[in-house]
Amino acid sequence: MESGHTDTLFMNDCQRSELIRLCPNIRWNVDMATYSTFRAGGTVEALVDINAIDKLKAVLRYLHAQQIPWNIVGGGSNILVSRRCHVGVFIRLRSSIREITRRPLVTAAGERCCLRVHAGCTLASLIGWCIHNNVSGLEFMAGIPGSVGGAIRMNAGAFGHAIGEVLSSVQIMDGLGNVEEVPREKVSFTYRSSRFPGEPADKVLITSGEFCLQPADGREVARRCREIIGLRRGSQPKGVGSAGSFFKNPEGDFAGRLIEQAGLKGLRIGRAMVSVKHANFIVNTGGAAPDDIIRLMEEVQRHVLQHSGVLLEPEVHIY
Repeated sequence: MESGHTDTLFMNDCQRSELIRLCPNIRWNVDMATYSTFRAGGTVEALVDINAIDKLKAVLRYLHAQQIPWNIVGGGSNILVSRRCHVGVFIRLRSSIREITRRPLVTAAGERCCLRVHAGCTLASLIGWCIHNNVSGLEFMAGIPGSVGGAIRMNAGAFGHAIGEVLSSVQIMDGLGNVEEVPREKVSFTYRSSRFPGEPADKVLITSGEFCLQPADGREVARRCREIIGLRRGSQPKGVGSAGSFFKNPEGDFAGRLIEQAGLKGLRIGRAMVSVKHANFIVNTGGAAPDDIIRLMEEVQRHVLQHSGVLLEPEVHIY
C-alpha cells in the first residue's frame, strides 16, 4: 500500500530498478501503520517481502554494495517506525508451515523431535502445526503475535519461559549474505534479547531456528494453548493497536506494577494512552501519531523514575 508521500528519497532510479529486478515484491513509500500492530508509524522508502534465502542474499549484497540502509521488521508486532520518512529498505521475511521440517532425536531424557522453522513463519502458524502434528514445548508462546525470527531476536516468552530455552541452533546471515549455523550454547540469550558471537545483534539477520521439542497428544497441546490464550485475553487490552508489553520488566519486579503504582493508568498524550487494563501496554486509541506514543513513553519513564527510582527500558524496537 503506497502512501503517496513526496519527500526526497534516498535511492536513485537505477537503484530502484535493480531492486525491482532482484525482488519484484517491493512497495514504495509505505505507511508502516499498515504493517504494525501499533497501527501507527512513519513512511518507509521501500518495503520488500522475501521468502527465499538466495533472494535474501542477493538483496543484502546489493544493499551493502550501494550503501543503502536496511532493517528487518519481522511480523510488525514489536516495532514503531517513528520517523516521518525513513530512507532505505525494510525487509519482511515470509514463509509458511510447508517449510517446517522435522527430524527425530533420541536423548538421555528420551525421545525428542527437532523442528527447522523459517524465520518468516508466524508464531500462530507454528503453534498450529505443533497441535496438528502432536508436538509439545511451545505452548507458552500461544497467543503471542509476530514471526519466529522476531521471537528469537527478542527471546520472546511468557509465564516464566522464553523461546531460547527450546532452541538447539539458529541460522543467521550477515549483511554480506554469509550464512552461519550457530549452536544454542554460543548464543547469548538474556531477558528479551539475543546476541550472536562476533557481531552486534543488529548486524545479523535470523533466517531460521531449530527447536528441540517432544512428542505429545495434540489434543492436550491444544488444551494448554487455549488455556494460555485465555489467560492473555483476560489481562490484556483488546480492540486497540499496541505492541504488546511496551517496557521490559526490571529485575525482580514488573513494569506494569511500577507504572500502575505511579498512577499512570489512563494517561494520554494525543491518541496514545497507557491502558487502563494493563499498565505495561501503551495503546493506540485511534489515529495516534508515532510522536504521541514516543512522548507518552518518555512521560511514563520520567514518572516511574521519580516515583520508584527505576528507569524503564522499552521492549519495543523504535526506528
